Amino acid sequence: MSHGIAVIGLGVIGRRMLDQTRNRSDLDVVAAWDVSDKAMRAAAADFPDVPLAADARAAIEAPGVDLVYVGTPPAFHRQYVEMAIAAGRKVFCEKPLAVSLADGEAIVNALEASGTANGVNYVFASAPAVAEMESRLHAGAIGSPREVEIRLFFSRWPRDWQANAGWLAYREEGGFVREVLSHYVYLLRRLLGPAAIESATIGWQEDPALCERSALARLSCGGVPVLVSASAGAAGPDVVEFTLRGDTGALRLENWFELSQSDGARWSKLPHGGLGPDRPDPRTAAYQSQLDSLAKMARGEPHPIPDAGVALEVQKTIEALLAN
Repeated sequence: MSHGIAVIGLGVIGRRMLDQTRNRSDLDVVAAWDVSDKAMRAAAADFPDVPLAADARAAIEAPGVDLVYVGTPPAFHRQYVEMAIAAGRKVFCEKPLAVSLADGEAIVNALEASGTANGVNYVFASAPAVAEMESRLHAGAIGSPREVEIRLFFSRWPRDWQANAGWLAYREEGGFVREVLSHYVYLLRRLLGPAAIESATIGWQEDPALCERSALARLSCGGVPVLVSASAGAAGPDVVEFTLRGDTGALRLENWFELSQSDGARWSKLPHGGLGPDRPDPRTAAYQSQLDSLAKMARGEPHPIPDAGVALEVQKTIEALLAN
């Protein structure tokens, strides 16, 4: 049985949903909309089989819609989540859940009060590499956890492929702390428990309207110290790296979905499941595995995608970091 999706927002991530669902039999985009005429024209040209709606409400209330994917900038999440709840649809929302904590709390309250099934799109929720990392951690492959290091560097922010998402450059909604570090705060929570901030220093750009240029922080997660170093705007290749060190070994997740293990000497790449003819690389495998989980959510089955309550706790951590 195929479950119908309404996609609200046709930027990079909304278009990714159109692309990643086009060959699936269990999920089908039956309506889509964006506030931008340019984005609508591009979607019509590139995805001619996807029905485009006249407005957001028409997309959400279209016949056959079971689930609404909210892929807009975060300041608009509450508006469309509440519209989906009113229409009796399940909700799949992009992260961060919101920028305003008041909006985040309102979203959670509305979802809980209505009993609406929901999830938030943290990419590590269903990623095979993360499942392997978690399995090895719990099996004692690195002994007792002793330290986590999170290193992020972007030569340009927003990245080139985000050029049409200008809001990412601004302090009000964007920045790499919200957009990227939030994924790793979620991962910390999954592996070790909620994170507490011990210290944080945010370096801002000269223009107060623009987002951060650096972030240094020390967190504590289940008694394990977490060191965060993140920056943007210099020369060199981008770095996206999460290292979990134990007393007998270490695990490293880099380039989002590449997993390695060390016994104290060299790093060795680890194989993990999820690859196949339609999932030829770790990134595609992660996207498709997340859609496998989304289909389970649509069917009312257990799934690993975190709900809005978890996303609100991640949001609180991220906004507290930025407030320092």
